[in-house]
Amino acid sequence: MTEDSDILNAISIGEEVDWEFKSARGGLPGSMWETYSAMANTEGGDIVLGVGFKNQIYTVEGLDDPDRIRKQVWDLLNNRSKVSINLLCEGDVQVKSITNKNILVIHVPRATRRHRPVYVGQNPLLGTFRRNYEGDYRCTEDEVGRMLADKSEEPADGVVLDGFSLKDLDEESL
Repeated sequence: MTEDSDILNAISIGEEVDWEFKSARGGLPGSMWETYSAMANTEGGDIVLGVGFKNQIYTVEGLDDPDRIRKQVWDLLNNRSKVSINLLCEGDVQVKSITNKNILVIHVPRATRRHRPVYVGQNPLLGTFRRNYEGDYRCTEDEVGRMLADKSEEPADGVVLDGFSLKDLDEESL
């Protein structure tokens, strides 16, 4: 989990590939699950609830009831109708006090190839996202297909093929 100074530094810089800030003033934002999917399917990152964006500046707004939102996060992480897999452990969801205001920091690890794709809802073709810069983007059918193909115990490029020799390689393509 990140240290408080790392969080403050990230807030001052703004959203990036590994940081997402959401106000959560009205409760747990529905768009958080797209970010969860996107971060899990790329390099991981931190979602911080209780940080708003106004006049091109991120500010710590805090959460009125962070424990209630934390409970909602855990309930929905373990609901297969909401998200395909819970990748988090207890220490990945923490209430922190920043500038005397409570926020919720959710550390999303990168999913292993065996757990990808991580998707929202029940259809991986519609609910799989990837993270680029500060945005969450829906994966194409080909991207989801590659993730599904990589789920096997042994990746396709690691299989030794019997009956072939170096003569079977195309020297020009090498």
